[in-house]
Amino acid sequence: MGGGVASLLAACQSAPARPVPTPVNPLIKPKPEGNGVVALQASSELAVGRNRFALGLVDARNQPMTSGTVQVEFFKLKADGTGEKRAESPALFRSVGGQSKGVWVAPAEFGEAGSWGAQVNLVQPNAAPLIARMNFDVRDRFSAPGYGEPAVRSTSLTAKDVGGDLSHICTNQPPCELHSISIADALAPGQKPLLAIFATPALCTSATCGPELDAALQVHQTYGDRANFIHVEIYEYPFDGQHVAKAVDEWHLPSDPWTFVIDRGGIVRDRFEGVAPAEELEPALKAVLT
Repeated sequence: MGGGVASLLAACQSAPARPVPTPVNPLIKPKPEGNGVVALQASSELAVGRNRFALGLVDARNQPMTSGTVQVEFFKLKADGTGEKRAESPALFRSVGGQSKGVWVAPAEFGEAGSWGAQVNLVQPNAAPLIARMNFDVRDRFSAPGYGEPAVRSTSLTAKDVGGDLSHICTNQPPCELHSISIADALAPGQKPLLAIFATPALCTSATCGPELDAALQVHQTYGDRANFIHVEIYEYPFDGQHVAKAVDEWHLPSDPWTFVIDRGGIVRDRFEGVAPAEELEPALKAVLT
């Protein structure tokens, strides 16, 4: 379990964009195209239907590109190597805990599984437009609960289960307050909507779990009386990174951190892999409060 997809620098080890060749040594960073930019997939999986398409952009010095205007064109790739344009969408830069912990995010809708491609167009002030291309696969469905699917009713650990010692279920410093109710109880009939975040601040390889939990806590300050908020650690105590929490296995999470917004009926209405600041989480939660 790793959080590399949430960081631009860690994303350099994600599936590289074509025509950039895959390095033989994974420690060797992909070289930028002739125009000086590389697009890197930052979503661990994409599936038919609605998606939050995340990508990183790095320059010739392997530094993240975090400003400008980005437009993403999506193409369905054919067997002969050509592509058919299916959609186009603007991307916004989203970050938590600093510009280096961020990704570009575009809404995307994929009508079929298989091989797809994207052309990323970056325009910056007083500079020539930059173009990067990347290929990616679209699955039939997500491994983790997808949009419109039931949330998994996991019996996640609460403060009561550990005698009030939150250090046994939370690696945040200090431990956060989002451990008063289990996911299963929060999904019971008659309960409020739920924001569930799976993150391990102490062991997150991308260093985004702590800032992402802070974003959830920020939203909790405003909406804590109208929705349930739950934090689930990725690993079990003593947090040695070897034993994944039961709830994480049950949710089939391919990476970390993850945040889910779930309505009163227990249906996932929004899902965020990696970086999702409070300004992105808040409208998603407000949509299920009405």
